[in-house]
Amino acid sequence: MTHHDLSHWPLVVSVASGLSTLEDMQAFTDEWNRWLERGEPFASLRVFADADALVHPAGAAQAAKLWLHERGPAIRAQVMGMASVVPIDHYEKMRKMNVEKLFGVPADTFAQPEDALTWLQATVYTPRGLVLDQPSVLRSLAAQMKVPG
Repeated sequence: MTHHDLSHWPLVVSVASGLSTLEDMQAFTDEWNRWLERGEPFASLRVFADADALVHPAGAAQAAKLWLHERGPAIRAQVMGMASVVPIDHYEKMRKMNVEKLFGVPADTFAQPEDALTWLQATVYTPRGLVLDQPSVLRSLAAQMKVPG
């Protein structure tokens, strides 16, 4: 299950927990499509709350590849940057994935939300003259982490 918080737009905060189904993955890409249809630049903070959230359901890779092919130009045009936070025991493995190359936008993986927000501020927000309200995002994130799946 993934919960999205758009209250910090242009930052989208997504918290994923538990195993996903193909329907969950479709719902996730549907959300991305809605954000892209706004035609506004935005950044993404995606938090994987547990190891199960990192597991892709069977058949998801092909669907994701097709979606990325179709939406790639919009992603590269509108997404300012993507930060992912993974459980610390999966950090070393996950940080080696080249998300930046896959999506064509600045991207990095972190073990702590604070580090991800610092990176987003330095890499995405500051160059555009924007300020990221990190304490507010952390409070929202803490509240999302308590939402039952």
